[in-house]
Amino acid sequence: MAQVDIDTTIAALQQGLTSIPAEQAIAVIESWQQQLQGNDLADDLGELKTALTSGKTSKGMSLAEILADIGADTTEASEGADPSAAAKVKQLGELLSQAAKSLT
Repeated sequence: MAQVDIDTTIAALQQGLTSIPAEQAIAVIESWQQQLQGNDLADDLGELKTALTSGKTSKGMSLAEILADIGADTTEASEGADPSAAAKVKQLGELLSQAAKSLT
């Protein structure tokens, strides 16, 4: 599976959640899960994938709650990220949080 980069993910989110076909969203989620294996974010992404494919999550969270959680965790991760990537990681976290708010 090809790795998805942060710029591609940011560009997709900037176009809005409804502009991303479900199959593409799942492929992006799987790629990020693979890259973040062993990280709490990978578990959150698993919840997001489950919510998108079955409409339910094991934790009983809504899609908006999952996105908000991933957005907050991603923004927090930007603080410890490599300085060359920190701004993009923070931007990604903020876009995920905005996407969550758009669903509520």
